[in-house]
Amino acid sequence: MSKFLKISLATAATALLSVTAFAQATIEEVIVTAQRTEQSLQDVPIAVSAFSDEILEERQIEFASDIQLQVPGLSYSANGFNGGGFAIRGVSNFATAASADAGVELHINGMPVGNTSTNEQGFLDLARIEVLRGPQGTLFGRNSTGGVVNMITARPDLDAFEGNVRIQAGSDNYQNLELMLNVPISDELGMRIAYTNFEKDGVTKNLYSKATGEFDDRGSYQWRATLQWEPRDSSTLTLIHNAFDEESNRSQINGVFCDTGANLVQGCVMGGKQTFNPIHPMSNGSTLPGLLGGTLGFYVPSTLTNGTAGGTATYAPTGLPQDTGTVPQEFFQANAWAAPRHSAQESNSQLIFEEAFDNGSLTFTYNNKRRQFYRDTSSLSSEGSGVRWSAAVQALPIYSTAQGNEGLPLGYSNSEITPQCAIEQFKAGIFCPNGEGVRGNHILPVSGDASKQDSKGTVYELKYVSDLDGMFNFLIGGINISQDTFSFYDVYASGITLNALSLPSAISTSTRQTFRGLITCAQLGAANCASTLGLDATTATVTAATGNAVLATMAPAVAAYAANGVTTTAAAVAHDMVSRIDGLYTEFFHNTTESYKLDSSAIFTEFYFDVADNHKLTAGFRYNEDTKSVSVNSTFYKVPLLSAWSTASANACGIQANGTPGSYNMATGVENIAQCFTSNGISDPDGKQANTKGQTVGQIPTATGLGNTNGAQIFGTLPANNADYTSFGISPIKNFSQTTGRLVWDWQINDDTLFYASYSIGFKGGGFNPPFNAAQFPNTPFAFESTEVDAFEFGVKASVPEEGIVANASIYYYDFTNYHIGVIRNETAINTGMPLETMGAELEFYLAPPSVPGLSFNMMFSYQTSEVGNFSMINPHDLGGHYRKQASTGSMDGYTDWHVAKNQTANSFLLNKDAFGYMYGKILDVQLSQAAAVATSAAGGGNATAQATAGANAIAALRTTNEIAYALTCDAASDCGTGGTALTSADLVNIIPFEMSSAAEGYGNLGGVCHFMTAVGGPNTCLPAAGGGSATSIQVYSPQQNATATAGPTGTLLPSIVVRGSGAALQTGGVCKLFKAMTDHADSVTGGANELTIGANEVCLGTATATGKWLSSGLEQDLSGNEMPFADMTLSMGLAYTFQTNNLEVTPRLDYYYQSEAYSSIFNIETSKIPAWDEWNFSLLVVPTDGDWNIRFWAQNLTDDRNITGTGVGNSSVGHTASVWVREPRSFGMSFGLGF
Repeated sequence: MSKFLKISLATAATALLSVTAFAQATIEEVIVTAQRTEQSLQDVPIAVSAFSDEILEERQIEFASDIQLQVPGLSYSANGFNGGGFAIRGVSNFATAASADAGVELHINGMPVGNTSTNEQGFLDLARIEVLRGPQGTLFGRNSTGGVVNMITARPDLDAFEGNVRIQAGSDNYQNLELMLNVPISDELGMRIAYTNFEKDGVTKNLYSKATGEFDDRGSYQWRATLQWEPRDSSTLTLIHNAFDEESNRSQINGVFCDTGANLVQGCVMGGKQTFNPIHPMSNGSTLPGLLGGTLGFYVPSTLTNGTAGGTATYAPTGLPQDTGTVPQEFFQANAWAAPRHSAQESNSQLIFEEAFDNGSLTFTYNNKRRQFYRDTSSLSSEGSGVRWSAAVQALPIYSTAQGNEGLPLGYSNSEITPQCAIEQFKAGIFCPNGEGVRGNHILPVSGDASKQDSKGTVYELKYVSDLDGMFNFLIGGINISQDTFSFYDVYASGITLNALSLPSAISTSTRQTFRGLITCAQLGAANCASTLGLDATTATVTAATGNAVLATMAPAVAAYAANGVTTTAAAVAHDMVSRIDGLYTEFFHNTTESYKLDSSAIFTEFYFDVADNHKLTAGFRYNEDTKSVSVNSTFYKVPLLSAWSTASANACGIQANGTPGSYNMATGVENIAQCFTSNGISDPDGKQANTKGQTVGQIPTATGLGNTNGAQIFGTLPANNADYTSFGISPIKNFSQTTGRLVWDWQINDDTLFYASYSIGFKGGGFNPPFNAAQFPNTPFAFESTEVDAFEFGVKASVPEEGIVANASIYYYDFTNYHIGVIRNETAINTGMPLETMGAELEFYLAPPSVPGLSFNMMFSYQTSEVGNFSMINPHDLGGHYRKQASTGSMDGYTDWHVAKNQTANSFLLNKDAFGYMYGKILDVQLSQAAAVATSAAGGGNATAQATAGANAIAALRTTNEIAYALTCDAASDCGTGGTALTSADLVNIIPFEMSSAAEGYGNLGGVCHFMTAVGGPNTCLPAAGGGSATSIQVYSPQQNATATAGPTGTLLPSIVVRGSGAALQTGGVCKLFKAMTDHADSVTGGANELTIGANEVCLGTATATGKWLSSGLEQDLSGNEMPFADMTLSMGLAYTFQTNNLEVTPRLDYYYQSEAYSSIFNIETSKIPAWDEWNFSLLVVPTDGDWNIRFWAQNLTDDRNITGTGVGNSSVGHTASVWVREPRSFGMSFGLGF
């Protein structure tokens, strides 16, 4: 059925129901403040849902997530970072930044409060809740593009002393106490106090047998005090203070989906089965670096068997350990090594002064709010994963063998749990003194994350509403909002903790290349640096400046050497220090916003014209100006750590008597591998890890100096806040302003029917993207612009008093400019805007027929759809469009053009498939020819020298046909050519063939895989017998068959792990160096049609300013015409009947909610849709006819379904697992209430 037909049918149905319906003779009038003044709900030309305190209790609306069951077009998503959020009519916040604003604003008594603890807080002593659907920019201001949720707190009653108490108990040891006391102190002064205490055992059970303490338990309290003074009939002063506190172990998610992928790049299958399987064990950011560092062996999934996918290209070979851990097999289960921590404190104070005049009223409101929030989580326990540290790691001194605390330490510190471990003092994580930054020892790679937010804000508003006789009235006001927020997000993993103590060669090599590039750039100057390193002018200027800053810090060390009789230079000392890099700080991901400040001011007005007895025109305008500023930083791997050369290497590798570094030839750029670097495991037989004394747990790194022997030395400094902005002349302060408004015509057709038509403009301010390395990714925007929306709505509100019917219906159409969404650009997660259209129809219906006293029926229905305009973005879970099977046009824009691999930090990227295959075929020829020659020499009795000579001769024999062989044997000073690339055997290890893979083609499919692990005694299922393997056909892809017949066009697989350069070596280090050797020497060998060439305007990795030839961060997918990830249809119904038996009134009530299926993301993957779901709730209320007490029995989710409300797929470094949020399982209980 077409979207147009669906809308037409929904519109016709709602209009038919409405015009044949209704008003309120037998139904109590509902008063709302949707237009910032009190009006009857049926007189307001806005789509509004209102719930009094009685309705909230009747329909079991206790938390924010319950409102979605009663309001058309509204949904709620809980998350672990900002307290959860509402979406109305498909409008929400899809941006990811501290400065990103909500799409639906939460108000308390008409005042915006920003992020609040909606995940945790219940609704305490409210007079009502109003949900305004549609842009409310004129009267409610910024961030109300989707609508507003306004909670109105109960005020003191000056005429009566009263109170009530309610006690609840239920399943999962649920206990709740609510108290309210209303005290008239005098005829002019009254006070109202409300309090609630909430406790509940965890719904999620931790399966870990060694777990101690609570898991997923909730415990909180909240109180509110309200003081109201009415010194005269026209004046009211109200003071309100609300406080909330929760300290619990609330679980953040309710389950994790994974259909295990066939290879480490795939992790979990996109569009696969919604099942609870483990990810590929080598797929994440803790295990993969451990593999490269030799601290882990290679594990394969236990869920895959030989040939389960991809035909004969998929293997789970013998000889490799399998991950035998047990992961949860259903929702509300965990197998975690530690319970989560969840802490939320919030206080909100309001002052409201109201003065009534003969011709209007004046209101001044002040709001002061502070919210503090912290949460952390942990990964699978040792029973949830079978991966273990290698025997070599278990022999290290830092590996604890203590009973009950065995394993490697996990660095895990932040300002909330360990304030003494200050990052800026180099005390964070593993370096915090006395081990205070260590969160246990672990026998397997474990991880966790943590986030904190501390927000303070004030709001001042002054408004005047006229009450004039005649046809004209108006409203005018002004508001100022000030906000200051501190936040951080950290990710910890024992695999990267180890990188601070023993840096894997793949990462240490890349780091050394980066800093040698900085030093070189400083020596060359910006202009020469740009051409030598392939950088654009701006990046070269910044890189040279950074290099000069590094050299400037060498002065004390140069002076110290001079004092010892050695004359050296800053560059020589710097290169010596670069050689000694053996750790990185911080060794955990730390992204912090020290301050996000908002100063927002607005003036607004509305004019109301009674143009005829039954026609009214409303015209409103608002001018809003936001000033936002940020102070941000990211410290992950930003400062290299080094230690002194080991005793055995000091003389040969340190600064020599002639002042040059023994570890590095500054003339040729070649490192002294034989003397100064050693193998650090299975991935690097040639050795690239510095022979140093190493880092020490609990040892604070010290400033750079001569001969430091304490095992922890700083090379450089942490970046200053906003360095990524200011280095490129970007101001961290930005203004966003907009004029919004609305125009409404409403027609009172008769006393019982109102028709309205409205046009309104909504506005949501832009913000700043998270910090990133602008030198590495030039021309990536630092800010994103504001969202604007043009909204059209038609509605009817009608009544049939004699039948007790009320029905409200509306249809709407929104046209968004710059709808905020997070995207990947230049390998950086940023925010941008896209064009979007949404449309829908809604109906609310209520029936309380006088002919059947005690019977009531309510119903709501909504239909919505959306369409993305002309917009493309990278899918971070399908970088090359392989799942989508995105066709190529011949311009390197399709899935057949690219191979997906992971780099040394477990992040995925793309390689030009033909070029990579051609090059790797050449590398196989070199390696296999060399190995065969060595084996022949050994078989003939040759000694080590003879074997090495045989191997070298075999490579030299390939010089005329193999670019890699040429680069390995040419002399940089002669036959390599001007600027030609010379390689060493260590450079070949930038391609790590433990596993070879092919990407899955089509959603729900497994990729291909083979393993090439003869170097560590494992199987070789990638190569045929000629290459020492067991494959019966060519498995490795190359566009032309290579000399050893081990790669060719019939193959499909290529290496899964490829090392990349970074920083100044982004375009020249890692695999880019190998590509450069291929192009440099293409003219020196006899090649063919597949020889590699590169244009003058091309670089290795594409950026926003240069075309990438060999590497890409992803292909954009055309999303034009896609729908937003919201259910297109919701329906709820409630039926209650009150009858009397003896002296009791008994009211059974049954509620039903249905939500249609929905896409889980903007990429509209059919196989990953969130299933349709429904929920039944029941309550039974018993009230005496002559008493003040009541008893209610209740049950929620009667059918005990697992209703999924949302999913979120993680990035490649966590294997694309899908976190799942689910409505809670069946619960039941009772409450006893007493009024007095």
